[in-house]
Amino acid sequence: MLMVFPTRTHIYSMAPVGWALRAAGHEVRYVGQRNPSEVEPFLETGLDAMWFGGDLDLVRHRHLEGVGEHPMGSEHLLSESRPEKYTDEYVRSVYHTWVEGFRWTAPDAMLNEIVRFARHWKPDLVVWDPLMYAGPLVAKATGAAHVRMLYAADQTARLFKQYADLLSRQPPEERHDPLKEWMSEWLAGQGCEFDEQLRLGMATIDPSPECIRYDLDVDYIPVRFVAVNRPMAVPPWVVEEPERPRVCLTLGVSNRQVHGREEASVATLLDGLADLDVEVIATLNAAQLATVPKVPDNVRAVDFVPMNELLPSCSAIVHQGGGATIGNAVVNGVPQLIVPGTTWSERISAIAQEKRGYGLLLDLADLTPDQLRAKVGQLLDDPSFRRNAIEVQQEVHATRTLQDVVGDLERLATGFATSQAS
Repeated sequence: MLMVFPTRTHIYSMAPVGWALRAAGHEVRYVGQRNPSEVEPFLETGLDAMWFGGDLDLVRHRHLEGVGEHPMGSEHLLSESRPEKYTDEYVRSVYHTWVEGFRWTAPDAMLNEIVRFARHWKPDLVVWDPLMYAGPLVAKATGAAHVRMLYAADQTARLFKQYADLLSRQPPEERHDPLKEWMSEWLAGQGCEFDEQLRLGMATIDPSPECIRYDLDVDYIPVRFVAVNRPMAVPPWVVEEPERPRVCLTLGVSNRQVHGREEASVATLLDGLADLDVEVIATLNAAQLATVPKVPDNVRAVDFVPMNELLPSCSAIVHQGGGATIGNAVVNGVPQLIVPGTTWSERISAIAQEKRGYGLLLDLADLTPDQLRAKVGQLLDDPSFRRNAIEVQQEVHATRTLQDVVGDLERLATGFATSQAS
């Protein structure tokens, strides 16, 4: 059973583990709420999907209205990367706000319907998205093993560690944990009790480069990133050798789907690339280009192009720091300039890549055409970025594939079932 936040990036990120399990002979299906605007990505994976508990309409509920403070609109953001900002107020605010978000993605109506279905279908393993705490709840209620599958750096594990440290400094009577309290209350209705594996899974599948992985007490299963892009007929120019260095500019799709807006100025980004002697491939749609007075002559603007097909011909990529875009760039050995968004782990990933020597960081507050031009020029002119990007690419290619870890997942599920029966 695959349980994923129903947006394209998350659906695609989990598809490869479903394919690996299906290829090994297992029955696999996505299970969860239907997002009316994102049905097609499920179908594109070729895996079965079943909907329960009504619609999770992200267009209608954009900004998560009605569930308390918006996790991406709070004064304290999960994406914060500066240690000096990790005050008790910050940790408490972010933790409580995101627990409300987790509850929003796991309404009782959906949980109850999926549990009824799961007791009939009897899944052996639930693979769940870090945003989908319905996954471990359903697994616990039905006696299934469960693992998380990351799509970017492990921000929830980092936050949980910070909150645990905060609670350890409080008097016992003030050690309130809203995640544990919510999960315990729901599980009690199923005749079950909370256990600590429900926070982070029995194991965590992690397709990120090693340099982006936190040093935390988590049972990570490192795997090679699999590039998954929307299927389409690829235009010939995508795979042709460019006459000038090719730079990809993309802002992904997550901000458009969840926020309904971009955080970085499209006009500023294009202006910064306009005077470089490069060919810019900008994956921007009409709405994003509406704020641009004139598209520069060196820019080819396309609504969509598969990253994994385009990036082998690119000398650099400029993007917002999403996990899937990072993965696509890493497996193709392309130096990266991240102008980090503020949704999840964009800035901490940019810092890690800059430290590893295959990428650079340009904060939103510092984004000007001149700064962007200088950073991209640095990526293109200094061969060490490309050299280090190739090294990381080779490290990722040497990591076990999802096919390689299917046996681990089978043993985990079988061992858990045996322990439950004894």
